[in-house]
Amino acid sequence: MIVETVRALIKMLKSELCENVVLSAGNIVEISKLPAIILNGPVLQEKKRLARDPDRISVIDEENEVAVLEVPPRWYDLRFDVNISFDNSLSMLEFIEKFSILAQKYRLIKAVNDLRERQYLWAWRTLPGLDTKPNISQVFQGRGEIVIYDVEVYSGIQEVWPLIKKVNVEFNNQDTIEV
Repeated sequence: MIVETVRALIKMLKSELCENVVLSAGNIVEISKLPAIILNGPVLQEKKRLARDPDRISVIDEENEVAVLEVPPRWYDLRFDVNISFDNSLSMLEFIEKFSILAQKYRLIKAVNDLRERQYLWAWRTLPGLDTKPNISQVFQGRGEIVIYDVEVYSGIQEVWPLIKKVNVEFNNQDTIEV
């Protein structure tokens, strides 16, 4: 679900803020036009939820008399550094207000893959802060951080167990009860 969640974040930013959104794994990014949003990351931080997440039954197939037991997912927070670039400081201030409204308008990010549809809470860890002066290229920049919480990563490991439909319980006094 990590890939789908990152795609959903980029789609939201593109549709609500600006078309020029770039996902970067490094420090140097070429920007073709302004304004631009550069996402660096994600950096994954594993959540320790395994003790609270036992194996679970994901499918009960009564026709074949089996149940499928699925290993629980691992949980991660995804952290992105967000860099924004503009040609003037007024546009940047207006943009930061739009960023704030975006977090209120869309509290959840919806991610879908072939097997699952999930919604994840996201938040600004810090809204982009402004550099008061342009850089050497006369570009105004700001930097902030987005976190998407509790993204599941499933192993796909499953075990098939027979369903028990009838249980005979015998007592010491020779009585039998069917359950």
